[in-house]
Amino acid sequence: MGGGTAGPAVMQRLGDKSAARALMEQAGLPVLPGSTGAVATPAEAREIAERIGYPLILKAVASGGGRGMAVVRQPDALVRAFNETRAHARAVFGDERLYMERFVDRARHVEVQVIADRHGRVVHLGERDCSVQRRHQKMVEEAPAPNLPPECREKMCAAAVRGAEAVGYVGAGTFEFVLSPGHEFHLMETNCRLQVEHPVTEMVTGIDIVREQILIAAGQPLSIRQEDVVRRGVAIECRVNAEDPDREFIPAPGLLTEFIPPGGPFVRVDTHAFPGWRMGPDYDSLLAKTVVWAPDREQALARMDRALGEFRVTGEGVRTTLGFLRRTLAHPDFRSATHTTGLIGTMSAEKVTRHQPIRAAKE
Repeated sequence: MGGGTAGPAVMQRLGDKSAARALMEQAGLPVLPGSTGAVATPAEAREIAERIGYPLILKAVASGGGRGMAVVRQPDALVRAFNETRAHARAVFGDERLYMERFVDRARHVEVQVIADRHGRVVHLGERDCSVQRRHQKMVEEAPAPNLPPECREKMCAAAVRGAEAVGYVGAGTFEFVLSPGHEFHLMETNCRLQVEHPVTEMVTGIDIVREQILIAAGQPLSIRQEDVVRRGVAIECRVNAEDPDREFIPAPGLLTEFIPPGGPFVRVDTHAFPGWRMGPDYDSLLAKTVVWAPDREQALARMDRALGEFRVTGEGVRTTLGFLRRTLAHPDFRSATHTTGLIGTMSAEKVTRHQPIRAAKE
């Protein structure tokens, strides 16, 4: 989803993830040890790797949607990973440039939604946890981020506002952070657009981000100040994709013969799908965003489990992530909010195949 109204120059600078990293470092935001610009050759990559250490991650300068990234854990795997990631970046983004960063194991992925007008006002709408990922692509998002110390939350949100102010950002945007087990955070990247997971922020704040973005583009000032942003309850979003989790999430498109989304209080489904529609293999596999809100996390989890259980999607060759999402939400690490970006890998190693329904005392 696109639509940021930042000026072209700002968007160009932040769209180049290597340049954005340097800009944010100048603004005083914490960034992970890494290259100071694009890495030209495998030999240069080896030199940088000796300085920053392993594990590390290679990223395409133009990367997006979780593509164009490779984690390298051993020196003997670096050259091959560099060449393969560069070729992938050239084919997908038309830009083969790569940069490097230290990779944080057992990390969480937490992002801060900001919105800024053309009159110098920048506000944040709080943070979202996006740690449930496969192939660096998000599957579950939650606001507010659970099990996050208030001091860490405040510092992270303040850093995002500071970064937006430093570059003169205008519109809706996101600052994405990696959070270590010790609650140290470092900026990964910025996104100059409205992201798929924006509904969870809208549901806990009551603020229509799309409306604000349109008004900003028309030159009007933000209708809210920071003190107006009050978050209530918990919202969770699950991305329902046409993929086969039992075959490493390979896309499984086809003709939809049945498509019945869930409903009920505080359940929102954003989708383009309908019965009789043939989903092709050439685009994103996302079928629907299922979003729920509840007064607390326990009730939100139960409501989402119920919604996913009511979702009906069948079709010729079609497989979905519905069952896998329910198993993910029921996993002890997710229930206790101790999960990291490695959760799906953990589930694969455990061969989690059965779903235990989630029950909330108040649901």
